[in-house]
Amino acid sequence: MVCDLLGVKGKDILSIGDLIFGDILKSRKRQGWRTFLVVPELARELHVWMEKSGEECQILEVLRSRDVQLAELHQALETNNPLLALSEGCAVTHPRVGPLESGSSERLDISSIRHQTQKVTHEMDMCYGKMGSLFRCGSRQTLFANQLMRYADLYATSFINFLYYPFSYLFRATPVLVALDQG
Repeated sequence: MVCDLLGVKGKDILSIGDLIFGDILKSRKRQGWRTFLVVPELARELHVWMEKSGEECQILEVLRSRDVQLAELHQALETNNPLLALSEGCAVTHPRVGPLESGSSERLDISSIRHQTQKVTHEMDMCYGKMGSLFRCGSRQTLFANQLMRYADLYATSFINFLYYPFSYLFRATPVLVALDQG
């Protein structure tokens, strides 16, 4: 009906809505339309990030470095090169020298890395007040964030944001590599 009147079809239409299931998912699945989700709560998230931009980026770097430390530790153990202490003063004890075998009951003690990660995650969560972040819980994405990434082609605090772009502007998502592509 509307598509026939305008002479457009499927991906030529951008549906704007504020409900993931009612507006976004149905428009995407039934008509094949592109979707734009209005998330007013995003303004609060952006405010917190802008307010804490220097500190927050530093906190995220600490989290990334902890992930790298764990990866290096496991790689060193698999290559029969025991690593007893990690950089940045994060000591890790290893019950025996050599790689861990798949059937082994011995485990690597990473409690100090886990404790530091929990401390950094708690600092991030305290920035959002009692209700917490809409997009993140600890160091993981919330269900809402996963659904938003999965179903909405675009999202912003208001549809007014489109006024800042020309009609001919092409919005493209950055490619996300799956685990197999990351090698």
